[in-house]
Amino acid sequence: MVGIVFLIQSVYILSYFFTSTSKIISIKSLIFALIFTIFQLITIFSSSLTIGINYIEIINIFARFISVLIFLCIPSKLLINKLGFTKFMKLIVYLGLVASLYNILANFSEMFNILNINNPYAVNFSSFYLNRNSFAQLLFMATIANTFLYTNERTKFNLICYFIFSINIFATLSRTVIACVLIFFSILLIIHFRKEIKAQNFILTLIISLVIIIRSNQEVSSFITNMIIRKDYGTSGRLVLWNFAFEILNKTNWVLGIGYISSVDIIKRMGYSLNEFHSFYIETLVGGGIIDLFLHILIFIFCFKNVKIIYYNDNITGIVYFAAYISFLLYGLVESVSFFTMGYVGTLFTIFIVTIPLLYSNSFKYGGCNDKCK
Repeated sequence: MVGIVFLIQSVYILSYFFTSTSKIISIKSLIFALIFTIFQLITIFSSSLTIGINYIEIINIFARFISVLIFLCIPSKLLINKLGFTKFMKLIVYLGLVASLYNILANFSEMFNILNINNPYAVNFSSFYLNRNSFAQLLFMATIANTFLYTNERTKFNLICYFIFSINIFATLSRTVIACVLIFFSILLIIHFRKEIKAQNFILTLIISLVIIIRSNQEVSSFITNMIIRKDYGTSGRLVLWNFAFEILNKTNWVLGIGYISSVDIIKRMGYSLNEFHSFYIETLVGGGIIDLFLHILIFIFCFKNVKIIYYNDNITGIVYFAAYISFLLYGLVESVSFFTMGYVGTLFTIFIVTIPLLYSNSFKYGGCNDKCK
Protein backbone atom coordinates (compact mmCIF):
# COMPACT_ATOMS: atom_id res chain seq x y z
CA MET A 1 0.00 0.00 0.00
CA VAL A 2 2.82 2.40 0.88
CA GLY A 3 4.53 1.63 -2.41
CA ILE A 4 1.32 2.20 -4.40
CA VAL A 5 0.66 5.58 -2.77
CA PHE A 6 4.30 6.61 -3.31
CA LEU A 7 4.04 5.60 -6.97
CA ILE A 8 0.82 7.58 -7.44
CA GLN A 9 2.25 10.76 -5.89
CA SER A 10 5.47 10.41 -7.89
CA VAL A 11 3.65 9.94 -11.21
CA TYR A 12 1.34 12.86 -10.40
CA ILE A 13 4.17 15.31 -9.64
CA LEU A 14 6.33 14.16 -12.56
CA SER A 15 3.40 14.44 -14.98
CA TYR A 16 2.69 17.94 -13.67
CA PHE A 17 6.32 18.89 -14.19
CA PHE A 18 6.51 17.58 -17.76
CA THR A 19 3.17 19.05 -18.86
CA SER A 20 2.63 22.26 -16.89
CA THR A 21 5.98 23.92 -16.24
CA SER A 22 9.05 25.26 -18.03
CA LYS A 23 10.86 22.04 -17.10
CA ILE A 24 13.81 23.77 -15.44
CA ILE A 25 15.67 22.09 -12.57
CA SER A 26 18.49 23.53 -10.51
CA ILE A 27 21.71 21.75 -11.49
CA LYS A 28 22.95 22.02 -7.89
CA SER A 29 19.88 20.21 -6.56
CA LEU A 30 20.21 17.49 -9.21
CA ILE A 31 23.88 16.98 -8.31
CA PHE A 32 22.85 16.76 -4.66
CA ALA A 33 20.25 14.09 -5.54
CA LEU A 34 22.91 12.03 -7.31
CA ILE A 35 25.39 12.39 -4.42
CA PHE A 36 22.62 11.51 -1.95
CA THR A 37 21.94 8.32 -3.91
CA ILE A 38 25.54 7.36 -4.73
CA PHE A 39 26.64 7.31 -1.11
CA GLN A 40 23.67 5.11 -0.17
CA LEU A 41 24.68 2.71 -2.94
CA ILE A 42 28.22 2.69 -1.56
CA THR A 43 26.79 1.97 1.89
CA ILE A 44 24.83 -1.11 0.84
CA PHE A 45 27.74 -2.34 -1.29
CA SER A 46 30.04 -2.03 1.73
CA SER A 47 27.52 -3.77 4.01
CA SER A 48 26.97 -6.57 1.51
CA LEU A 49 30.67 -7.43 1.78
CA THR A 50 30.63 -7.54 5.58
CA ILE A 51 27.34 -8.15 7.42
CA GLY A 52 25.01 -8.74 4.46
CA ILE A 53 22.02 -6.59 3.49
CA ASN A 54 18.29 -6.69 3.06
CA TYR A 55 17.79 -6.28 -0.68
CA ILE A 56 14.79 -4.05 -0.10
CA GLU A 57 17.53 -1.46 0.50
CA ILE A 58 17.83 -1.13 -3.27
CA ILE A 59 14.15 -0.18 -3.55
CA ASN A 60 14.56 2.22 -0.63
CA ILE A 61 17.52 3.96 -2.32
CA PHE A 62 15.62 4.28 -5.59
CA ALA A 63 12.64 5.73 -3.69
CA ARG A 64 14.90 8.23 -1.91
CA PHE A 65 16.29 9.43 -5.24
CA ILE A 66 12.78 9.87 -6.67
CA SER A 67 11.75 11.74 -3.50
CA VAL A 68 14.69 14.15 -3.76
CA LEU A 69 13.81 14.63 -7.42
CA ILE A 70 10.13 15.42 -6.87
CA PHE A 71 10.34 17.26 -3.54
CA LEU A 72 13.60 19.21 -4.02
CA CYS A 73 14.82 19.24 -7.63
CA ILE A 74 11.51 19.92 -9.37
CA PRO A 75 10.40 22.63 -6.87
CA SER A 76 13.85 24.28 -7.07
CA LYS A 77 12.72 26.57 -9.90
CA LEU A 78 8.97 26.65 -9.15
CA LEU A 79 7.15 29.04 -6.83
CA ILE A 80 3.93 29.65 -4.95
CA ASN A 81 2.65 33.03 -3.79
CA LYS A 82 1.09 33.85 -0.42
CA LEU A 83 -2.29 32.62 -1.63
CA GLY A 84 -0.89 29.20 -2.55
CA PHE A 85 1.08 29.00 0.69
CA THR A 86 -2.05 29.78 2.71
CA LYS A 87 -4.08 27.20 0.77
CA PHE A 88 -1.57 24.47 1.66
CA MET A 89 -1.62 25.40 5.35
CA LYS A 90 -5.41 25.37 5.34
CA LEU A 91 -5.41 21.85 3.91
CA ILE A 92 -3.08 20.68 6.70
CA VAL A 93 -5.37 22.30 9.28
CA TYR A 94 -8.46 20.68 7.70
CA LEU A 95 -6.76 17.26 7.76
CA GLY A 96 -5.82 17.75 11.42
CA LEU A 97 -9.36 18.90 12.20
CA VAL A 98 -10.97 15.88 10.52
CA ALA A 99 -8.59 13.49 12.31
CA SER A 100 -9.20 15.25 15.64
CA LEU A 101 -12.99 15.19 15.37
CA TYR A 102 -12.90 11.54 14.34
CA ASN A 103 -10.70 10.77 17.34
CA ILE A 104 -13.09 12.57 19.72
CA LEU A 105 -16.17 10.81 18.30
CA ALA A 106 -14.51 7.37 18.26
CA ASN A 107 -13.09 7.66 21.79
CA PHE A 108 -15.42 10.16 23.44
CA SER A 109 -16.05 8.46 26.79
CA GLU A 110 -12.49 7.18 27.18
CA MET A 111 -10.91 10.55 26.33
CA PHE A 112 -12.89 12.48 28.91
CA ASN A 113 -12.11 9.84 31.49
CA ILE A 114 -8.40 10.09 30.76
CA LEU A 115 -7.46 11.54 34.16
CA ASN A 116 -8.45 8.22 35.75
CA ILE A 117 -6.02 5.99 33.84
CA ASN A 118 -3.12 4.42 35.71
CA ASN A 119 -0.94 3.37 32.77
CA PRO A 120 0.00 5.79 29.95
CA TYR A 121 0.38 2.85 27.56
CA ALA A 122 -3.09 1.48 28.34
CA VAL A 123 -4.74 3.93 25.94
CA ASN A 124 -4.03 4.60 22.29
CA PHE A 125 -6.01 7.57 21.03
CA SER A 126 -4.74 7.59 17.47
CA SER A 127 -7.75 8.66 15.36
CA PHE A 128 -7.59 6.76 12.04
CA TYR A 129 -3.77 6.49 12.19
CA LEU A 130 -1.90 3.28 12.99
CA ASN A 131 -0.49 4.65 16.23
CA ARG A 132 -0.70 7.72 18.43
CA ASN A 133 2.78 8.94 17.43
CA SER A 134 1.72 9.37 13.79
CA PHE A 135 -1.45 11.10 14.91
CA ALA A 136 0.52 13.36 17.26
CA GLN A 137 2.93 14.28 14.45
CA LEU A 138 0.02 15.40 12.29
CA LEU A 139 -1.40 17.45 15.17
CA PHE A 140 2.01 19.06 15.68
CA MET A 141 2.12 20.17 12.04
CA ALA A 142 -1.55 21.15 12.05
CA THR A 143 -0.93 23.37 15.08
CA ILE A 144 1.98 25.08 13.32
CA ALA A 145 -0.08 25.44 10.12
CA ASN A 146 -2.93 26.94 12.15
CA THR A 147 -0.45 29.44 13.60
CA PHE A 148 0.50 30.54 10.08
CA LEU A 149 -3.18 31.16 9.41
CA TYR A 150 -3.91 32.82 12.75
CA THR A 151 -1.04 35.31 12.44
CA ASN A 152 -2.54 36.48 9.15
CA GLU A 153 -6.30 36.03 9.63
CA ARG A 154 -6.98 35.89 13.42
CA THR A 155 -10.38 34.23 12.97
CA LYS A 156 -12.52 32.45 15.55
CA PHE A 157 -12.14 29.32 13.44
CA ASN A 158 -8.38 29.32 14.13
CA LEU A 159 -9.03 29.63 17.89
CA ILE A 160 -11.49 26.71 17.74
CA CYS A 161 -8.85 24.67 15.88
CA TYR A 162 -6.29 25.47 18.59
CA PHE A 163 -8.76 24.23 21.22
CA ILE A 164 -9.58 20.99 19.38
CA PHE A 165 -5.92 20.29 18.56
CA SER A 166 -4.92 20.91 22.19
CA ILE A 167 -7.45 18.38 23.47
CA ASN A 168 -6.22 15.73 21.06
CA ILE A 169 -2.51 16.43 21.62
CA PHE A 170 -3.09 16.03 25.34
CA ALA A 171 -5.05 12.81 24.74
CA THR A 172 -2.21 11.25 22.71
CA LEU A 173 -0.02 11.48 25.86
CA SER A 174 2.89 12.03 23.50
CA ARG A 175 5.30 13.84 25.81
CA THR A 176 7.62 14.61 22.87
CA VAL A 177 4.95 16.38 20.82
CA ILE A 178 3.54 18.17 23.89
CA ALA A 179 7.04 19.40 24.77
CA CYS A 180 7.78 20.48 21.18
CA VAL A 181 4.48 22.36 20.87
CA LEU A 182 5.37 24.26 24.06
CA ILE A 183 8.87 24.92 22.71
CA PHE A 184 7.41 26.13 19.40
CA PHE A 185 5.10 28.66 21.05
CA SER A 186 7.79 29.74 23.53
CA ILE A 187 10.29 30.51 20.74
CA LEU A 188 7.58 32.18 18.66
CA LEU A 189 6.49 34.47 21.50
CA ILE A 190 10.05 35.29 22.57
CA ILE A 191 11.02 36.35 19.05
CA HIS A 192 7.76 38.08 18.24
CA PHE A 193 7.66 40.09 21.48
CA ARG A 194 11.40 40.46 21.94
CA LYS A 195 11.13 44.27 21.97
CA GLU A 196 7.89 44.55 23.96
CA ILE A 197 8.58 44.41 27.70
CA LYS A 198 4.92 44.62 28.72
CA ALA A 199 3.98 41.69 26.51
CA GLN A 200 6.90 39.62 27.84
CA ASN A 201 5.87 40.35 31.45
CA PHE A 202 2.28 39.39 30.66
CA ILE A 203 3.34 36.09 29.10
CA LEU A 204 5.66 35.31 32.01
CA THR A 205 2.89 36.08 34.51
CA LEU A 206 0.48 33.89 32.56
CA ILE A 207 2.93 30.96 32.56
CA ILE A 208 3.65 31.29 36.29
CA SER A 209 -0.08 31.48 37.05
CA LEU A 210 -0.75 28.38 34.96
CA VAL A 211 2.00 26.44 36.75
CA ILE A 212 0.61 27.49 40.15
CA ILE A 213 -2.92 26.44 39.17
CA ILE A 214 -1.70 23.04 37.94
CA ARG A 215 0.45 22.47 41.04
CA SER A 216 -2.46 23.38 43.31
CA ASN A 217 -4.67 20.71 41.74
CA GLN A 218 -3.29 17.42 43.05
CA GLU A 219 -5.16 15.24 40.54
CA VAL A 220 -4.01 17.20 37.49
CA SER A 221 -0.48 17.61 38.87
CA SER A 222 -0.12 13.86 39.53
CA PHE A 223 -1.49 13.02 36.09
CA ILE A 224 1.01 15.28 34.34
CA THR A 225 3.89 13.91 36.41
CA ASN A 226 2.98 10.22 36.08
CA MET A 227 1.20 9.97 32.72
CA ILE A 228 2.82 12.66 30.57
CA ILE A 229 6.28 13.38 31.98
CA ARG A 230 6.46 9.72 33.05
CA LYS A 231 9.63 10.04 35.12
CA ASP A 232 9.26 6.42 36.30
CA TYR A 233 9.51 5.25 32.67
CA GLY A 234 12.61 7.33 31.92
CA THR A 235 13.41 7.34 28.22
CA SER A 236 11.16 4.32 27.55
CA GLY A 237 14.13 2.17 26.52
CA ARG A 238 15.60 4.75 24.17
CA LEU A 239 19.00 4.90 25.90
CA VAL A 240 19.40 1.13 25.59
CA LEU A 241 18.46 1.30 21.92
CA TRP A 242 20.83 4.22 21.26
CA ASN A 243 23.72 2.44 22.98
CA PHE A 244 22.95 -0.58 20.82
CA ALA A 245 23.09 1.65 17.73
CA PHE A 246 26.53 2.93 18.73
CA GLU A 247 27.69 -0.65 19.27
CA ILE A 248 26.57 -1.50 15.73
CA LEU A 249 28.51 1.46 14.35
CA ASN A 250 31.61 0.57 16.38
CA LYS A 251 31.56 -2.92 14.85
CA THR A 252 30.73 -1.80 11.31
CA ASN A 253 31.22 1.63 9.74
CA TRP A 254 30.70 5.11 11.24
CA VAL A 255 31.41 6.81 7.92
CA LEU A 256 28.93 4.92 5.71
CA GLY A 257 26.57 3.17 8.14
CA ILE A 258 24.95 -0.14 7.26
CA GLY A 259 21.69 0.76 5.53
CA TYR A 260 18.29 1.80 6.87
CA ILE A 261 16.38 -1.43 6.26
CA SER A 262 19.30 -3.62 7.31
CA SER A 263 19.63 -1.77 10.63
CA VAL A 264 15.95 -2.44 11.39
CA ASP A 265 16.53 -6.13 10.68
CA ILE A 266 19.35 -6.15 13.25
CA ILE A 267 17.04 -4.54 15.83
CA LYS A 268 14.46 -7.26 15.28
CA ARG A 269 17.05 -10.05 15.46
CA MET A 270 18.10 -8.71 18.85
CA GLY A 271 14.56 -9.14 20.12
CA TYR A 272 13.28 -5.56 19.85
CA SER A 273 9.75 -5.06 18.52
CA LEU A 274 10.55 -1.55 17.24
CA ASN A 275 11.05 -0.46 13.64
CA GLU A 276 13.17 2.57 14.41
CA PHE A 277 15.80 3.94 16.78
CA HIS A 278 13.57 6.73 18.10
CA SER A 279 16.06 9.40 17.08
CA PHE A 280 16.41 10.90 13.63
CA TYR A 281 20.10 11.65 14.12
CA ILE A 282 21.05 8.20 15.41
CA GLU A 283 18.89 6.48 12.81
CA THR A 284 20.60 8.48 10.07
CA LEU A 285 24.03 7.59 11.46
CA VAL A 286 23.24 3.89 11.48
CA GLY A 287 21.49 3.98 8.11
CA GLY A 288 23.95 6.09 6.16
CA GLY A 289 26.78 7.03 8.50
CA ILE A 290 28.40 10.41 9.07
CA ILE A 291 28.20 11.20 5.36
CA ASP A 292 24.42 10.78 5.23
CA LEU A 293 23.98 12.84 8.40
CA PHE A 294 26.17 15.56 6.89
CA LEU A 295 24.05 15.58 3.72
CA HIS A 296 20.92 16.01 5.83
CA ILE A 297 22.58 18.89 7.70
CA LEU A 298 23.21 20.54 4.33
CA ILE A 299 19.49 20.20 3.62
CA PHE A 300 18.64 21.87 6.93
CA ILE A 301 21.07 24.72 6.22
CA PHE A 302 19.46 25.13 2.81
CA CYS A 303 16.03 25.22 4.48
CA PHE A 304 17.13 27.86 6.99
CA LYS A 305 18.38 30.02 4.11
CA ASN A 306 14.94 29.79 2.52
CA VAL A 307 13.32 30.73 5.83
CA LYS A 308 15.67 33.72 6.02
CA ILE A 309 14.48 34.87 2.60
CA ILE A 310 10.87 34.45 3.73
CA TYR A 311 11.60 36.41 6.92
CA TYR A 312 12.98 39.41 5.02
CA ASN A 313 9.90 39.53 2.80
CA ASP A 314 7.14 38.16 5.06
CA ASN A 315 8.30 38.79 8.61
CA ILE A 316 5.62 36.96 10.59
CA THR A 317 5.67 33.84 8.40
CA GLY A 318 9.46 33.74 8.65
CA ILE A 319 9.31 33.91 12.46
CA VAL A 320 6.73 31.10 12.63
CA TYR A 321 8.81 28.89 10.32
CA PHE A 322 11.97 29.59 12.32
CA ALA A 323 10.24 28.52 15.56
CA ALA A 324 8.84 25.47 13.76
CA TYR A 325 12.29 24.45 12.48
CA ILE A 326 13.87 24.66 15.93
CA SER A 327 11.09 22.55 17.43
CA PHE A 328 11.35 19.99 14.59
CA LEU A 329 15.13 19.68 15.06
CA LEU A 330 14.59 19.07 18.78
CA TYR A 331 11.80 16.60 18.02
CA GLY A 332 14.24 14.60 15.91
CA LEU A 333 16.49 14.06 18.94
CA VAL A 334 14.09 11.56 20.51
CA GLU A 335 11.78 10.52 17.68
CA SER A 336 12.27 8.96 14.27
CA VAL A 337 11.72 11.60 11.62
CA SER A 338 12.59 10.82 8.03
CA PHE A 339 13.07 12.87 4.89
CA PHE A 340 12.84 11.82 1.23
CA THR A 341 11.41 8.39 1.99
CA MET A 342 8.38 6.69 0.50
CA GLY A 343 6.39 6.46 3.76
CA TYR A 344 3.80 8.82 5.24
CA VAL A 345 6.16 10.37 7.80
CA GLY A 346 8.95 11.00 5.30
CA THR A 347 6.59 12.51 2.75
CA LEU A 348 4.77 14.78 5.21
CA PHE A 349 7.92 16.08 6.91
CA THR A 350 9.71 16.60 3.60
CA ILE A 351 6.86 18.60 2.07
CA PHE A 352 6.24 20.67 5.19
CA ILE A 353 9.88 21.41 6.06
CA VAL A 354 11.66 21.37 2.69
CA THR A 355 9.32 21.79 -0.27
CA ILE A 356 6.77 24.39 0.84
CA PRO A 357 9.28 26.93 2.25
CA LEU A 358 11.40 26.41 -0.89
CA LEU A 359 8.42 27.15 -3.16
CA TYR A 360 7.38 30.17 -1.10
CA SER A 361 10.90 31.63 -0.87
CA ASN A 362 11.19 31.23 -4.65
CA SER A 363 8.29 33.68 -5.04
CA PHE A 364 10.62 36.34 -3.62
CA LYS A 365 13.78 35.11 -5.38
CA TYR A 366 12.30 34.67 -8.86
CA GLY A 367 8.78 36.03 -8.96
CA GLY A 368 8.90 39.16 -6.86
CA CYS A 369 6.14 39.90 -4.37
CA ASN A 370 2.84 40.75 -5.99
CA ASP A 371 -0.37 41.75 -4.22
CA LYS A 372 -1.18 38.17 -3.34
CA CYS A 373 2.19 37.78 -1.61
CA LYS A 374 1.68 40.67 0.80
